[in-house]
Amino acid sequence: MTDVRGATSRTVAVLREHGPMTRADLARRTGLSKSTVSAVAAALVAAGTVHETGEALSTSPGGRGRPGTLLALDPGRGEVVGIEFGASHVRARVVDAGHGRGRGAVRRLTPAVGAADALDAALDLVRELTGGPGAAPLLGVGLALALGLGPAGMPGPTAPTGPRGMRQGWEELDLPVALADALGVPVVADNDANCAARAELLWGVANAYDDLVLLKLHAGVGGAVVIDRRVQAGRRGGAGEFGHVPVDPRGPLCRCGGRGCLEVYAGVPAVLRALAARPGGVPTPREVLEGAAAGDPACRRALRDAGEAAGQVAAWLCNALNPQAVVLTGALSGAGELLAGPVRESVLRTSLPVNADVDVVVGALGRDAGPLGAAALALAFAPA
Repeated sequence: MTDVRGATSRTVAVLREHGPMTRADLARRTGLSKSTVSAVAAALVAAGTVHETGEALSTSPGGRGRPGTLLALDPGRGEVVGIEFGASHVRARVVDAGHGRGRGAVRRLTPAVGAADALDAALDLVRELTGGPGAAPLLGVGLALALGLGPAGMPGPTAPTGPRGMRQGWEELDLPVALADALGVPVVADNDANCAARAELLWGVANAYDDLVLLKLHAGVGGAVVIDRRVQAGRRGGAGEFGHVPVDPRGPLCRCGGRGCLEVYAGVPAVLRALAARPGGVPTPREVLEGAAAGDPACRRALRDAGEAAGQVAAWLCNALNPQAVVLTGALSGAGELLAGPVRESVLRTSLPVNADVDVVVGALGRDAGPLGAAALALAFAPA
């Protein structure tokens, strides 16, 4: 006989982590029988804990067949805040218990601002975006942290110290603990690429896939591995460090101490260096994207070179993992097909035919991917 309380708790936990889904999907994700899920869902709907939010898209050929009804947690149960700490900003987004996306805000920071000031900016954002008359309770906070080198924080109720090499004072500041003490709610952390993968799974282009790899082509190059819709952390949180896969062992020195890593070919600094000799000096990332969109051949060449290098690593990942999709995020993904095209070509050219049938897509969430994914992480660990 199924333990009703345990089945109910499991159902709520799955909806909190994975968002709205049908009864059939709940049965698959929880491992409960369809009859048990049906009974538990009926009780949760009657109690107001769960709402029916509409019909799922049909996945049958030609759209035939009746799609299931989506179930979601009551948004009034509470909300979380996801916060991304970048080199020049702190960005936050609110997400409710039913996975509805709420308000967002950003604070710009200068390189001279230390960790304590960045912490204060994060606290100000949380207080600005939450609270007030009739507001839902704050369930928790999630952090998306740029890594530097190595994991900055593992998903869980507590996490190690904040990102290294970003701001003066990070080494002495246990960021999740400091925020938890100040706010009185659980605070969890993960790296920014893993957070981007969670966000794209729930609200973006990755929603259609169960297994994928994500490449974040930004100031640094990071990544994430998703299997069965779960981000894989690895033994010590270091899974997805694709930026330090060697493309050429005799190539330029990388900041990690290796040579020819993907990051020295496909990060934003690499693209800017390739264009530094042009009149006018080193362009900004925005100028590169605008120039490429306008047909500038040098900007397009620099992006193509980055895409081909990223595609070489993506092909190796496809051979190792056989994913359904490669998702591109980060600043360079703003080039759209000008970047995705060369990645796709490299995958087709380099991977085995059985692994080359993979979708190469550009993330849909842009700058919100980090904070939204951090919010999703906070929901997964929020108290019942």
